[in-house]
Amino acid sequence: MRIPRPLSVSAFVLLALLFLAPAKQVNAQMPAYLHAISDLRSARAYLQQDPRPQFAPSRNHAIEEISKAIDEMKRAAVDDGKNIWRTPPPQSGGDPGAPAHTAMRLLDEAYGDVSRGADSPQNQGLQARSLRHIDVAREALRHIIQGQP
Repeated sequence: MRIPRPLSVSAFVLLALLFLAPAKQVNAQMPAYLHAISDLRSARAYLQQDPRPQFAPSRNHAIEEISKAIDEMKRAAVDDGKNIWRTPPPQSGGDPGAPAHTAMRLLDEAYGDVSRGADSPQNQGLQARSLRHIDVAREALRHIIQGQP
């Protein structure tokens, strides 16, 4: 059975258009928040590697606040249908010999990402709560960096 020429040409053109059409970028609505989640996870991991017992209270408080910020952003991302486990890599590398300094740099980057992100009404204050948790974590880290337990 032969397919008529105009029909085969039309099918070829249609298939070509489908393959050449630009695909929608994944996570296009919240790249800043996804970057922030990645940076916060890395900051938390660096702090968990800090072995100095004299800074344990400040370190644990910072880790707790980082976890709260991550939880706030994850709730909003899930509500928006985003895959919270497909986040980009952290925006900067780190120094395992200076975990508090690395964590502070990552928290600063996360703060910038969250402050640039959009706070939609359905998120009910996500941005403000996340920024507050990051600020509290940064304050705890300042004590560690300044050598104050």
